[in-house]
Amino acid sequence: MNIAARLSLAAMIALAATPSFASEDMASETSEAIFGFGGVLTKEDMLKSAALIPVEYEKNAILGGGYQFYPYRLGNVKLGGEIGIAARFGKGFTGEVWAGPVARYEQIRLGERLFITPSFTAGLSLVTDAQRGREREQEIKDDGNANVLFYLGPEINVSFSEDSSTEFFWRLHHRSGGGKTLGNMKGATNANVFGLRYKF
Repeated sequence: MNIAARLSLAAMIALAATPSFASEDMASETSEAIFGFGGVLTKEDMLKSAALIPVEYEKNAILGGGYQFYPYRLGNVKLGGEIGIAARFGKGFTGEVWAGPVARYEQIRLGERLFITPSFTAGLSLVTDAQRGREREQEIKDDGNANVLFYLGPEINVSFSEDSSTEFFWRLHHRSGGGKTLGNMKGATNANVFGLRYKF
């Protein structure tokens, strides 16, 4: 089992176990957010895709959005869940839905009006079909099935005030089989996406 599978499974187990470990140190005031993004699928693996430039991109784009809720806070770390939906198009059209636990570290202050918030989502992703391009090529190479795979979404958020309800973000939108743990597949899809989030 490779790192993608281990991270996804560990994150899902951690979220399921969170209520059992709740204590006086863990706040339980729920906050919520909605977000939207757009980006381009890459021809590279996860690590190379995260470099942004230089990265070889496919003629496939992705548009999506989702909902997040955070019922728990442990110090500066918010813990919750995410569900999202996306359309992938260019070389054909396919749909995607994903869900899983999410963690955010709030906030790293870099200046008078610059705040950075890293976050990480891990879960499962379902697609209507393999997208023509790297995903379909990997499916053929591994003799696999890309319909249900692990989802990872490392993310960097930027806001310009400490109590801002909106923020801009970059996310690596990643799907893989976790070393053939799911779908008999190793890699699948990576996309660099940029988006906007509204918190309430």
